[in-house]
Amino acid sequence: MSDLADLPRGLLSLEQWGALELDPTRRWELSEGTLIMSPRPQLWHQRISKRLTRLLDDHLPDGLEAIPEIEVITRASFPPSVRDPDIVVVPDRVFDQRPARVAAADVVLVVEIVSPGSRGTDHVMKLHEYAKAGIENYWIIDPDAPTDDRFLAYRLDGEIYQRVTALDGDRVRVNEPTKMEFALDELTGR
Repeated sequence: MSDLADLPRGLLSLEQWGALELDPTRRWELSEGTLIMSPRPQLWHQRISKRLTRLLDDHLPDGLEAIPEIEVITRASFPPSVRDPDIVVVPDRVFDQRPARVAAADVVLVVEIVSPGSRGTDHVMKLHEYAKAGIENYWIIDPDAPTDDRFLAYRLDGEIYQRVTALDGDRVRVNEPTKMEFALDELTGR
């Protein structure tokens, strides 16, 4: 495991990123070549992730699978970006290659669950970055947001996301990447 003093100086390449042995008690991402560290998600966050992953798996058509916490390359050219979303939906064919991380072109849906300190990153930076990477669907779950903003769904329109109406009271209704309906409380337990 790398000590912070042993980390490469300057912007990292994908090769340098792949060679790092980082502390698994932290969450690591690469943003335009810059290493970003955050704490591992808290218990309530992991509960939401587990419940949504299960719901997705119950509703996704054959050939798609929901995977928690897998790295996604959103920009391969230098300086690269590699994100670690909470949940990613990918086609089964991705597993045939046994990749260490997934290319954004193979991602059907990315889900971020907002944690303390990640609101701006999830709502602004990643919204822009995932759209530029061509990921068709982006969901943000923010249990501490005002009621109407606790579940946000976006669909790619050209190179930008358009918000899709998904939350009606306490019910979530989505059609992409699969048709689903559930109570938000099923995720949050509130």
